[in-house]
Amino acid sequence: MKGFITFSALLLLTTCFSCRKVIKVDLNSSSPRYVIEGNVTDQPGPYHVSITKSVNFDQDNNFPGVSNAQVVITDVTSNITDTLTEESTGYYTTHFITGVQGHTYSLSVASGSNVFQATSTIPPAVRIDGIYTEKALFGDNPNTVLVFNDPVGTGNYYHMLLSVGDSTSTNLTIIDDALQDGHKVLWPLRSDIKIVTGDTITVEFQCIDKRVFQFYRDLQLTEGQNSAAPANPQSNISGGALGYFSAHTVDRMKVVAP
Repeated sequence: MKGFITFSALLLLTTCFSCRKVIKVDLNSSSPRYVIEGNVTDQPGPYHVSITKSVNFDQDNNFPGVSNAQVVITDVTSNITDTLTEESTGYYTTHFITGVQGHTYSLSVASGSNVFQATSTIPPAVRIDGIYTEKALFGDNPNTVLVFNDPVGTGNYYHMLLSVGDSTSTNLTIIDDALQDGHKVLWPLRSDIKIVTGDTITVEFQCIDKRVFQFYRDLQLTEGQNSAAPANPQSNISGGALGYFSAHTVDRMKVVAP
């Protein structure tokens, strides 16, 4: 859309299997902005933070990485601080910090005169009970149904990623437990990747905190807007940066398409 910027945010996952999800967002400003994406999980590290800059709407969607930033992640609960190393342009890696359920983590990024900060807490884990495929009501692609038991007590927030082979669906799937608190949940996941017999389908299930959930919810609303000036998704990072910092759990399960 002329007059807007589109950027792609890769969700950086830090375990042996790497799912990627491309998120496209229309921004209502033509001024370049910092875009920060960072994750800490309850899986073994290292963890990563990506820092790029958005570009003006009349430029190619090639977002330059930001070098020489000072990037620090702190386990606030344990008072452990890790200064990240820049592995490649705009891509920073932890050394020793670990993700623990119930712990709160802070992210600090300093670049020139700009300082950005965020906090996120790893919620208690909810694990996958099973996954299976079923015929979709519309289209030829089957749905992949995720099965899990939501614990009693509202305030659980979930983010799901679906991959077919090495490709990850761009569909953004988030839910909370406002309507299914304490119940067994069967949630169908749709894929925009063609699924054929024999394909390996992987579901990644994340328990996220409320502010990260709100970021993804705003992102969904932004993607659905057709107005001339769509709103930017509300980041949980202070200082004017776009993007997110998420501390979350990870569980995965695979199924072979029949």
